[in-house]
Amino acid sequence: MRFQKLDLNLLVCLDALLAEQSVSKAARRVFLSQSGMSDALARLRDYFGDDLLVQVGKTMVPTTLAQSLTQPIREILARIEAVTSSASDFDPATCDRLITVIVSDYSATVLLPKLMAKLASDAPGVRTDFLPLNSTCKEAFDKGLAHLIVIPEPFVFEGHPYEPLFTDDFVCVVWSENRLVGDSLTMEQYLSLGHVCVNMGEWRVPTHEAWVLKRLGEDRRHIEVTVPTFEMAFRVLRGTKRIATVHLRQAQMYVQKYSLRIIDPPLEIPPIRMAVQWHKYLDRDPAITWFRGLMKSITVGL
Repeated sequence: MRFQKLDLNLLVCLDALLAEQSVSKAARRVFLSQSGMSDALARLRDYFGDDLLVQVGKTMVPTTLAQSLTQPIREILARIEAVTSSASDFDPATCDRLITVIVSDYSATVLLPKLMAKLASDAPGVRTDFLPLNSTCKEAFDKGLAHLIVIPEPFVFEGHPYEPLFTDDFVCVVWSENRLVGDSLTMEQYLSLGHVCVNMGEWRVPTHEAWVLKRLGEDRRHIEVTVPTFEMAFRVLRGTKRIATVHLRQAQMYVQKYSLRIIDPPLEIPPIRMAVQWHKYLDRDPAITWFRGLMKSITVGL
């Protein structure tokens, strides 16, 4: 089909090329041969009168025009996907669909075991792609490169709908043989111990206990180790006298594995509320609506 002399199928190719910045990767993304994608790029260059992607060393870099086209084309395709999805009957048992979800390792630990089991039994044709919660996730989400994101409710992205998913409490964990800490913990002990904290690269969302301590004027912790994942925070505590403030549900899964003890924190930390957020163009997508419902169903009792 053509619109103003442009083969609209080429928009799918251009979207893949701008996302991957590689002819071979873009071809694999839309199930074309490399020569077929090269031909599509040549036709796009002819239509727009621009190189769109230029070779710089071993990478392809988008031109100024291509950069300006990236967001509008992604939004056009996201709208088309939403329209075609909402118009079709949906049956999870027969659905053949890839659903992309952005999660932290904490959310993955809590949700994925039950979620994968339910998908295997109820919707064996549904494929899932889990992406990390990092500095590029907002851009990917806004572009429609991810359908869903599991994120703390205070940090949901503006302009996209969301709903609460589950809540979790915070606890402290120490190595089981750490004799500096007994069955309870004073604020003085908490502030004097070396802390292990999580910092997921440029995704610098402050942890709840850091936020509370700052409000109390007590953020005098000795942060001795910073790690990129929550699971790693548990791993590096073993054999040390350090402490970490973590999510209760994840702590319960890891304390035995890493020989740790759970202790109540010496300050009141509000529970964290996790939300599932979806792209605004997918609000009526039956597959995404069903998937969200499945996620909520497995969090009952969490």
